[in-house]
Amino acid sequence: MSLMKALVPSTILTLLVAAIVGALGSEADHVGFLDLENARIAGQSVYWSWPFFMAVMAINGLLVMHAAKRT
Repeated sequence: MSLMKALVPSTILTLLVAAIVGALGSEADHVGFLDLENARIAGQSVYWSWPFFMAVMAINGLLVMHAAKRT
């Protein structure tokens, strides 16, 4: 249940970071930790990074579980 609570903030943060890095003209697609992908969804170009999403999801999940234990 706590991982589901971390899903929305993780998705938003990943989209935000990937959009900023992609919009700045990163030429290093599929290189390095971010491993940015430029996908086309409904005719729109969207940047995404699975490794970054998984890392952020893990951190957010731990924070949510820690907060749940304190209450």
